[in-house]
Amino acid sequence: MSYKVHATDLEIVDALQASPRATWASVGKALGLSEVTVARRWNRLHTLGLAWTSIALHPSQSYGVVVEIRCELDRLEHLLNQLNQHPQIFTVGQTTGEYNLFCIIGSTNVNGVIHTIHERLPDLTKTSQVKFSIFWQITGGVDWRQGILPAGDESHLRVHSEGHTTRRFPPLSKKDRRLFLALARDARKPLADLAAELSLSTEIVRRRLFQLQASNEITYRCDVARPSFDLPLGLFVLVRTPSLDSERIARDLGAWKETRFCAAVVSSTNIVWIAGLHDLPDVGTMIDRLTTTFPEIEVADQRVITRMTKIYGRLLDTTGKSRGCVPFDPWED
Repeated sequence: MSYKVHATDLEIVDALQASPRATWASVGKALGLSEVTVARRWNRLHTLGLAWTSIALHPSQSYGVVVEIRCELDRLEHLLNQLNQHPQIFTVGQTTGEYNLFCIIGSTNVNGVIHTIHERLPDLTKTSQVKFSIFWQITGGVDWRQGILPAGDESHLRVHSEGHTTRRFPPLSKKDRRLFLALARDARKPLADLAAELSLSTEIVRRRLFQLQASNEITYRCDVARPSFDLPLGLFVLVRTPSLDSERIARDLGAWKETRFCAAVVSSTNIVWIAGLHDLPDVGTMIDRLTTTFPEIEVADQRVITRMTKIYGRLLDTTGKSRGCVPFDPWED
């Protein structure tokens, strides 16, 4: 079914990127639309696979590894399918260049990352080369924004957010696994539905979600079929920086509007950056901006992302639309 994304759809998505669990009433108030109109348009986008919501580890709590793979073409689709179905691999893509596949593994701690590398990955012995770059936090792209709504309009959404607190709560653990996985498929699932699915009271679910969000253990995402909504092309960049500057530069780079993933890593290059692009001629402009803004860096490699097959657990078709979900499970064992 063909559907042309409307400017109103862009605004609704931007509102949900600001506050993915906001009520339809608050989204409507922020956009000057009725609650019914907002809900109807979102349901259409969601049904067509053009937009969706999910839960994520908070960027500051995200341990992981970027895996770059050089794979022969006759094994490519088979390996892509294996990577897509792996619950601890949350993102998978194809690129130009010497390494033609990449995936990103996530966990709540470094031991989980190492265990996945050694015990849980698909058989990579028949690939030509593999490179692992471990990170201890994500500095950009987990909760990226289109940035359409004026700050004043966003205030209607913020009053419905959970907020943050200095109180100490139990950290995210495997006890929260069922709740996390339930929201991985749809972060807008009502509290009553979550409670029924988990055989818990609504108040227990509400309180635990508040605790996890207020203590920066989790965040929520609203993502889209990027060729229809967002910057349609992707750029995969490896950056080499002075060691003591890598975290600072990764944080600054992570704040760029075009950033879809950024992390300081332990590897021969020490920043992995994924950015969105409008068109191929923008590659040179983006790299020039990068090296001008950060003259101390060296761009070690740059590749065009030709296809994303999975983004934070959401399986994508060739047009970038959702075709299913393998919920990201940071505790899979």
